[in-house]
Amino acid sequence: MIFRGGRRLRFFFLACLMLLASPCPAFTSFGEFSIRDELELARKFDLVIETRFPVVHDTRITGYVQSLVDRLVAAMPPQPFPIKTTVVRNGSLNAFASAAGHITIFTGLIANFDTEDELASVIAHELAHVSERHIAKSIEKSKLVGAGSLLGILAGVLVGSQGGGDGAGALVLGSVAGAKAMQLKYTRDNEKDADQYGLNYLVDADFSPAGMTSAFDKIRRMQWLGGGGNVPSYLSTHPGMDERLVYMQERIARLPEAVRKRSSDNASFERAKLLVQAWYSDPNTARAVFQSTGFTSCAPVLGEAIALSRLNQIQAAGKRFDDALACNPADLLWKREYGRFAFEYGDLLAAVNSLQEVVLREPEDLFALFFYARAVAEQGNHAVSITAMERVLKAVPRDAEVLEHLARFQAEVGRAFEAHLNFAKSFAYKRQFGKYDFHMQKSETLARSTSEQDQLRKAREEISEFREILGI
Repeated sequence: MIFRGGRRLRFFFLACLMLLASPCPAFTSFGEFSIRDELELARKFDLVIETRFPVVHDTRITGYVQSLVDRLVAAMPPQPFPIKTTVVRNGSLNAFASAAGHITIFTGLIANFDTEDELASVIAHELAHVSERHIAKSIEKSKLVGAGSLLGILAGVLVGSQGGGDGAGALVLGSVAGAKAMQLKYTRDNEKDADQYGLNYLVDADFSPAGMTSAFDKIRRMQWLGGGGNVPSYLSTHPGMDERLVYMQERIARLPEAVRKRSSDNASFERAKLLVQAWYSDPNTARAVFQSTGFTSCAPVLGEAIALSRLNQIQAAGKRFDDALACNPADLLWKREYGRFAFEYGDLLAAVNSLQEVVLREPEDLFALFFYARAVAEQGNHAVSITAMERVLKAVPRDAEVLEHLARFQAEVGRAFEAHLNFAKSFAYKRQFGKYDFHMQKSETLARSTSEQDQLRKAREEISEFREILGI
């Protein structure tokens, strides 16, 4: 499901650069790379991200990150496209800007930073790359880069992400014109601009400017300790980090004292960090982290309960959830997590009662809505389960597990056409195309109305583009 993990993003950042290195046949020449071209590039790139990589859809995490983005965007000049934010499950301290104002944030940033200001500073830096259109300008300047098609590059990204060895990465490298692809690296001037504008956005959005230097210094130290494996490409592959840090410290020193001494309320950051550590890090490590706090507040109790449930230590997890609820009985996050645990480990009535309260009071919580739909389906209330799962699907339309559960619920009430169509899409996004073909044929024989024919057409087009990107 949308809340589970996936394979590591091997060769991801180099692949991102290579993705931008080759034109799509539908694009104009690089010298005329337009806003429309950039939007189309971003749309295809998003299709790869959403269907291949472990995207996080817990709105308590993504909503928090989006709130930081919104604050920073309000401090930016108007942009030619909306800023889109994606959170990816990966332990690297990383974020990057791709085409058309799309920002990707790795969970490693949230897990390893200590303050909201640090996280906001990295986002501000990436937003500055967006506002200055560094990606588009790099494409326009790279007229000599090899002429492989965009779809070929996307297929290479997918192959490279799957492999366990260097051979997979070589396939990605073979899809482009070798070293010329590296012309798309950010320059010193790009990085200096991103630092300068990013700091301006950070300050204008009422964050502490000290977050930028502390975040970058922390990433640099972790790079040194870890051998450079888990650091952002814009720090590890782009030049002059020491020089840039000194420059930023000097700039911050010239700011008014009141600005320099700002600090954010980290309550929302800490809640997001709790969920990231509990759900998206190694569960044994997560448990040790929560135990090391001494349980002086309610949050580590909940964190340990989640970690224990992931370790299938059911009795210990149940006791810890009881402790967590006793510590913080009114908090909807606590109730949501208990409801999920109760559903997965057999207390259906407790699950429905707990999750129902959450979805009624916070209807945008996709995690709660997903498990609530499943719980009421187990009770036989398929009408409610279908409505709830359709709401989840609207937010994450390419999630294979959501599609599969919705198809099962629809099949239970005799909505055969919709069930087969959603099964077909689910299997396609799992890359099980034999089963996709079977269910598409079934849905084709059941389609009667113009609306159903239109749904079939759109599904074929959607999956056809996906298969084209996969090279299948």
